[in-house]
Amino acid sequence: MRLSDVDSSSTMNVHVSPPLQDRLRSWTYTKKRMLIIFTVFTLLSFVFLARGTPQKLRFLNTEVEELGRPGVKFPVEDEWQPPPNWDPVYPVWTNFTRLENEFSGSIRNLTTSSNKFKNPEAQQYIPYPRYESDEYRRRFQGLYVPCIGPRGKRLNQSTEDFVFGYSGIPNSFPDASLGSSKAIGLDQNVCFERHGRYGAYGSTLSGHRPTKSVDFPPDVNWEQVDWASLQLKCVEENADRFNLLPRPMPGDSNYEKVAPDSHTRDRKAKSRSAVVFRAYDGFKYSTDMLRVMRSVITELCLGSGGEHEVFLLVQVKDVTLPIFDNQTLYDQVLHDSVPREFWNMTVLWNTALWGQLYPRVPESTRNVHASQWLPVQYLAQKHPNFDHYWNWEMDVRYTGHHYELLEALDSWTKAQPRKGLWERNSRFYVPKFHGDYSEFTDFIQARYQDGSPERREDLSIWGPHPPAGQPITPLDDLPPFEVPTPAHDNFTWGVGEDADMITLLPMFNPDTTHYVLRGGYFNYPMNLLPAGPPRRATIITFYRISHRLLSTMHLENTRSPGHHMSSEQWPQSVALHHGFKAVYAPHSLYMDRYWPAKASNFIFNNGDAQRVIKAFEDMAPLGEGSGGWESVFGMDREHNFEISTWYYRTFFATRLYKRLLGYDVEGIGGETWEKQHGTFCLPPMMLHQIKDMEDPTTETAQLTSEVQAQADEEAFQKEKTESEKEALLAAHNAVYNPIQPQ
Repeated sequence: MRLSDVDSSSTMNVHVSPPLQDRLRSWTYTKKRMLIIFTVFTLLSFVFLARGTPQKLRFLNTEVEELGRPGVKFPVEDEWQPPPNWDPVYPVWTNFTRLENEFSGSIRNLTTSSNKFKNPEAQQYIPYPRYESDEYRRRFQGLYVPCIGPRGKRLNQSTEDFVFGYSGIPNSFPDASLGSSKAIGLDQNVCFERHGRYGAYGSTLSGHRPTKSVDFPPDVNWEQVDWASLQLKCVEENADRFNLLPRPMPGDSNYEKVAPDSHTRDRKAKSRSAVVFRAYDGFKYSTDMLRVMRSVITELCLGSGGEHEVFLLVQVKDVTLPIFDNQTLYDQVLHDSVPREFWNMTVLWNTALWGQLYPRVPESTRNVHASQWLPVQYLAQKHPNFDHYWNWEMDVRYTGHHYELLEALDSWTKAQPRKGLWERNSRFYVPKFHGDYSEFTDFIQARYQDGSPERREDLSIWGPHPPAGQPITPLDDLPPFEVPTPAHDNFTWGVGEDADMITLLPMFNPDTTHYVLRGGYFNYPMNLLPAGPPRRATIITFYRISHRLLSTMHLENTRSPGHHMSSEQWPQSVALHHGFKAVYAPHSLYMDRYWPAKASNFIFNNGDAQRVIKAFEDMAPLGEGSGGWESVFGMDREHNFEISTWYYRTFFATRLYKRLLGYDVEGIGGETWEKQHGTFCLPPMMLHQIKDMEDPTTETAQLTSEVQAQADEEAFQKEKTESEKEALLAAHNAVYNPIQPQ
């Protein structure tokens, strides 16, 4: 979800991107455009004048078998090099082989490296640990108690509330172009179709019964379900497993650490996370959205015995309504805006609060787009008894099991050492280029060590990295910091430490990019100009943030002078300044084209290509990883994500998800196709963005190429119009607002 998605009537989304065909026409430069570029960017004019018609990329037309996957055949890439007059604005991927048929798997053609399953049967998919095992009980205090689900049964006794999956993946399914879910600990040898994945959470799914092992569970009167009550009872029954005390504010000595009981001294409490859905009054809760919310609550809270707790944070757009002074009015707005089953887990807010709670934050930025984290900080102040808070966007889908996803992200990020962490955070991991993740770590680290051609160890971030001349006293105890430089550490500092922040795209340095909000920092001293304070940014705000980091953000906003940044920069930058542990988790990101490995690394990690123009070296340093002047996160370079499964403006994710729900999209999926090939299924993957998704009907089930293209174009035009309107406000607001040094 982009920032504009929370409140479509507000303005602030500045990622303006014209329709695909308009951009394709604009990539052949006219003399008039060249003259404009020459006038505005005189220092860069010789580069643009040297550009010609983009060349097609070269690779052989032969085919090879993918290891362990006998059905997958891809072109063998040549020694790929960018064309000599390559223009980063031009979409090189239009010359790559399309893989649409490779994403057409069903449960009838599943395979692993050693087995094929022509007639598979679904199995209960249970990713939870063995809570009753001696190993688990030695590690964690308390006893696990199975919780009651929406059908009134304890989940260990109700197969109707289970998720079902199939062993193996479709034999034609390609590898991810970027990242590796397997590397971060997710099961990639399982496939989910809609009935086994979502059948427990609503009975409106289309299509026939996929296999005899998947029953359609009896539906529930969902209006009679009180998810808040189920969650509360679940936590109460498992209270001995957790520390339910409020977490301390950084630097606050009023909270005392409670020593564990003698019989649990060698065990620890299981950490807890709040999972925060974000919506607004007037948001449309589609049948698909309702199923997703029910699945998140059941799988994350009830199935785990309360390790996570789910909230719904709803913006009330009419700031004149005195909802905080009138309980009757508050309840009326709540009941009119939210389905009954979620009433008691909902927290309402409006932007009028921020003038009271954050008076130092510039008034022009007190909106959901520029200050998305103020309501999450507000929630953390109201509910301080969690270690972490997930900002869960309504247009995110995960085709696997939600508990397995969050546990894998938690475990993998906890295992990451701090040495080289910010440098790895800034880069896409390309498995076919870098090798396994340990090789990727070595590859990045080699750029910063003594003896490397670049000798850049002084640029490696080590500990707190505050703005120049603005030393920040740590507001909380940092982990042991015993060595002066990275060279003295053997990748041990930070291992076993919880991540204060988890993102699912790289944290890039926006200062050297065309990222539109790179100037969105406020109330920092003028002596930091022209570069501004050190910053990092991540597009798509599906983040996990620790209570410690949220509280530090709150204090930075409230104490003089009221530091603040745009939403996609604020948490990462505060973590950077204070020396907190932030980690980019490189989950699998799929493309509908075959990308040569060298092309993927060159384009997505273009900051490492050292293409910075000599005349600008004194003003803008060399880019790092996904940053740099030709970064893919620049507004006119984001087209590289349009054929991906994870970005704020991509149609490929929607096409895959529609097939999963039973749509026929361009001849793949749907009732006729599934009768012949079997029910469409997908391995676990993150999808974004999925908007306004309803189940298929007789009229909507079949989407030809022309119909789908028209739908894509209409969505593009709608978002373009909103974005252009929002960009006008952004151009006025998203500039730094410096103050004189104190």
